[in-house]
Amino acid sequence: MRGMDIVGKEFSENRAAVTNLVISAAAMNAVLKHIKPFLESGEVKRKGKFVLGTVSGDLHDIGKNLISMIVTGGGFEVIDLGVDVPTSKFLGALAQHPGCIVGLSALLTITMPSMEKSVRAIKEAYPDTKVMIGGAPITPDFCARIGADFTSHNPHEAVEYLNGNVA
Repeated sequence: MRGMDIVGKEFSENRAAVTNLVISAAAMNAVLKHIKPFLESGEVKRKGKFVLGTVSGDLHDIGKNLISMIVTGGGFEVIDLGVDVPTSKFLGALAQHPGCIVGLSALLTITMPSMEKSVRAIKEAYPDTKVMIGGAPITPDFCARIGADFTSHNPHEAVEYLNGNVA
């Protein structure tokens, strides 16, 4: 994680390329496979739960998978709902994991309305739930307009946000 923190910080400062981040995340994921049984045994206290998915209509998962790896390495339990996730599945996951933080991903501009629908439904059903959104077309203005709590194109900032918002 120390190495991932360094690469993430360098990426956020434009001193590392996305390939550095992807390769570092892949190396971290290889290590996580070996320590996963230890993490899942309950011996290690997790910081919180993070429900993550790519919104309905979007089948892209590279960014979602990268965030999943980095957030897992950051000490969170990640519940990855996959791609093409309908709003009802996000709401079901929230019912199963009270107090979690939710992350929604979209790569396609045509799926941004799905993201908006999901964010609004989550906020209506669970107003105190923190919702992070991300993806290539996502801007801070869009985030504010749809009522999401946070967006960033930088995985390091996403983990910092999570660390600052765990219950």
